[in-house]
Amino acid sequence: MLKKIGILLIVMLVFLTGCHNLNNLNYDDIINEVISETKNPNVHKKGFQFYMPKGLSIKNSKENYVILSSNKKDYYLYVDLISYNAHKDLNINDSNNSYYFTGINKNGIKGYVDINLKENNQYLIEIIYNYAKIEVMVDKDMIKNALANSISILNSIKYNDEVIEQLLNDDNLDYTEEVFDMFKDYHDNSDILDRDTNDETIVEQDEPKDLDYIN
Repeated sequence: MLKKIGILLIVMLVFLTGCHNLNNLNYDDIINEVISETKNPNVHKKGFQFYMPKGLSIKNSKENYVILSSNKKDYYLYVDLISYNAHKDLNINDSNNSYYFTGINKNGIKGYVDINLKENNQYLIEIIYNYAKIEVMVDKDMIKNALANSISILNSIKYNDEVIEQLLNDDNLDYTEEVFDMFKDYHDNSDILDRDTNDETIVEQDEPKDLDYIN
């Protein structure tokens, strides 16, 4: 019994220490630390796969996007297979009007983090990196956690060139120019957060998931 209590206390200490460290990091430190980590993908889609952090679940999934949910907050993940296949470069220009803005450049892969105050004192986090985009709206005290989750997801995305080539040659593939316009002018407000999400398929996280079966 005492052994079990000791193990439980150690687990709680590790958990609390991790949260404490995150809270004491600034946004730049969070990005630099998370982007240096290597996470093995545990969610699999046609043409790409990614790591879903603990505490998140799959709410909805289509060919080119996945909606993840955590603490009643939705993370809208869009993956741009067209830009990836064309190795399109992203031009980053600093924003002076944002609450927080920084560019990302790791091993030649460019991106940005843009955080802006919106209505109801909530902050819209927009991140483009690794040929994908995440948007999430959170309260100020949740920015660091959402930032760490988002960077972890985007940094973990791995692409399957052979499958992508087959998908892009498929005339029935449901990709629209509207989705990929976000890579042409990243300061334009996208409509990701306004999209209808009627399908609420929930996926547990204990083992790798193949989301192609729920499309």
